[in-house]
Amino acid sequence: MSVSSDDGPRYATATRVDVTDCRTDRIADRIRANRVRGSEVHLERRGGRAFLVTTPTT
Repeated sequence: MSVSSDDGPRYATATRVDVTDCRTDRIADRIRANRVRGSEVHLERRGGRAFLVTTPTT
């Protein structure tokens, strides 16, 4: 029996982190902290709020 594992966690669904009150010079750090292998991170605006959205890629 063999077992394999990825280098890091993977998100099964998209996740949102509210960064509305985050300083702009800290956004890049938040992106690095929320990026996991096999995902894309992008900014999304909704109702006056800003979110970092991590979306799994296939």
